[in-house]
Amino acid sequence: MDDKFSYQSGDYNRQSQRFVIPLYIKDALGNYQYSSTGTLVKYDGHHYIIFAAHASPNDDSLESIYTFGIDGDFSKIKDIAIGHQFFVEDDIVIVDCFNKTYDGKNYFNLDLNALVGFEKRCFAWTGFPSSKSKSKKVHNTKSKESLKKQYVHSDESGNYFKNASYFTIVSKIKSNNKQQITGTYDRKNASLKYKGNVSMAPHPEGMSGGAMYFFSKNQELKDSLDDTFRFAGIGIEYKKDNTIVGVPKIKIIQLIEQFNIENPLMWSLTDSKAAQSNEKIIS
Repeated sequence: MDDKFSYQSGDYNRQSQRFVIPLYIKDALGNYQYSSTGTLVKYDGHHYIIFAAHASPNDDSLESIYTFGIDGDFSKIKDIAIGHQFFVEDDIVIVDCFNKTYDGKNYFNLDLNALVGFEKRCFAWTGFPSSKSKSKKVHNTKSKESLKKQYVHSDESGNYFKNASYFTIVSKIKSNNKQQITGTYDRKNASLKYKGNVSMAPHPEGMSGGAMYFFSKNQELKDSLDDTFRFAGIGIEYKKDNTIVGVPKIKIIQLIEQFNIENPLMWSLTDSKAAQSNEKIIS
């Protein structure tokens, strides 16, 4: 890497942040505003994007929600989705992408449940705080070529985004039941992995929708990602009493299964051969 770019992240952290993506809202003028975090998971053969419902300006549409790619362009997440559903009461949006995935990204395997070899008393919450975003608002006059030059770094080790920096909170578990998973995050006089001791740590605003997960003991990268990271839930709220609140894995799976029941896959025949239409019936 050159002197102009420094990526503060070891192999373990580099892999942990590849499970999440920053999300942007396109406004009426065509500008892109940083919004929140999306989490990538796979379950029962399908790949999903999950994010917090309160981060969307609409209660049932993906039209204005975008991601930023290595080509410097913003892409509508609806373009890779075969269906979606807003669960407003649970503050969760499920986006079914079937077999379409983001290159260079990781997906939590929700089919796995065992926690042997994991730190069971704690969880991590990774997302993109608004305070660490370098592109809170991107004007529509900027070309994708200029955005790529400004925010994307590529070398032999991979592609790196400079528009948003991830942040990880590690907390002891306060509760973990069918409705919520909770922990504690005290911003005052915190000790950060790369900056050391600080008087005030970053506010988690913008981390809503980010992944909560159990991690391997000593936070060491194992032979496989499945042995290193185990999905625990989706972070959605940070309270004034320093409590962080998430929707637990058991609830997320319940919502995915409810979504699949209410929005079954359509099948069609093309040229006398069975072909999957990759579309959902949206109720």
